[in-house]
Amino acid sequence: PPRALTLSALVAELRTAVTGVDVPPARRRAAAAELARLAAAGVPGAHPDDWWGLRGLSDDRPLVDDGDPVRVTPSGMESALRCSLRWLLERHGGSTSASAAQGVGNLVHAAAMLAENASVDRSALLEYVTARFDAIELAARWMAGPEQARAEAMVDKLLRWLAGNPRRLLAIEHEFAVRLDDPHRPVELTGRVDRLEVDADGRLVVVDLKTGRTTTVSASDVAGHPQLGAYQAAVEAGAFAEFGETSGGAALVQLGTGGKDAREQSQPPAGDGPAAGWATALVRRTADTMAAATFAAVANSKCRVCPVRTSCPVSGQGRQVVEPPAPRRPDGAP
Repeated sequence: PPRALTLSALVAELRTAVTGVDVPPARRRAAAAELARLAAAGVPGAHPDDWWGLRGLSDDRPLVDDGDPVRVTPSGMESALRCSLRWLLERHGGSTSASAAQGVGNLVHAAAMLAENASVDRSALLEYVTARFDAIELAARWMAGPEQARAEAMVDKLLRWLAGNPRRLLAIEHEFAVRLDDPHRPVELTGRVDRLEVDADGRLVVVDLKTGRTTTVSASDVAGHPQLGAYQAAVEAGAFAEFGETSGGAALVQLGTGGKDAREQSQPPAGDGPAAGWATALVRRTADTMAAATFAAVANSKCRVCPVRTSCPVSGQGRQVVEPPAPRRPDGAP
């Protein structure tokens, strides 16, 4: 389509010509002369001082100054450690709106608050889900039946898991906030646990219910799972002091993955063995990452579904605003 007859569109075309590596020199000089004329007239964006890619950093300080507390949530730790750039951009407006799958998961979590143990009335839980299912925004109405059936299947999985769970429930959806003091970088560890339970030895066990289809982790990864580790660090720091301060481990209960029954993936107590204290150390490392002055883009298995990949220098889709577009093949394809 032809260029719009506006000053901003003209400035954009001239800037493209000036910075284009494959533009003939005579055309680049002519575009520069026109930009200089527009800049002298005060047209916004014409002067190079207004070009974001050429300006210096407005502030190179860290996100959190030394001595100030860093707020860490267990749910955000894995993202920050996997790719700190994605975490930063999502934290400051780059996240997408909630999907239908997340809506179904939130509904199942809400129903789980009513299920203290396996004696709960199954029909009451299913009625709770049915009564609120229409509030979930689906891409097409035909999806309502399968998604509601999936939600009801997760409720049944939860009830069967509760029937075989040897631990005793202490609290559901329990919020916590605890401070890990440090003169250099104190950490405020805050969050909410799906279930707080106690085992036969009187130790606290945090259980996190997972409703996603692909949330299962490998056996080797669950041992160092950041979110579970953060829950254990919170226990040891006294976040649940009214119940105790000794961690008996933590667990993911997979409700949304394939299979008839829920799968529990347990993390051993963080205070046992030669690596005792690793969970608290991981929380502090995450705080350092979140408070830094620079944030690294790291290629990983989640890049395909990253909502900020157009701002990522390693994705192939994002680049600096002064970087020329990728060359195109003769047939016009990228």
